[in-house]
Amino acid sequence: MNDFNAFVVPITKLIELNKAQFEKLAAAQQEATKNYVELTEASIKAASGIKDPEAFNTFAQEQVELAKSGLEKVVADGKTLFEDTKAYNEQVLCIVKESAVAFTPKK
Repeated sequence: MNDFNAFVVPITKLIELNKAQFEKLAAAQQEATKNYVELTEASIKAASGIKDPEAFNTFAQEQVELAKSGLEKVVADGKTLFEDTKAYNEQVLCIVKESAVAFTPKK
């Protein structure tokens, strides 16, 4: 029975780790989608308020700033995703190493 537990424990850890990672990724995607929808709605509303060349110029400048801040956010999110993925991989390797020790034949 002890050998069976040695087999099940790492698998359970991997399943729990995968579930947590998938939930984190899904939540990030949901948040990004929500933010994009809000941003699009705000841009449409701002564009519909353009009545003269000055308002158009203001709108265009705001869109340039929005694009710059959006790029900065994408870069920051990419770094966060990289760090999360790196931590996830390290945890998987740790679980695999622990389970390898458990399955090493005893002499």
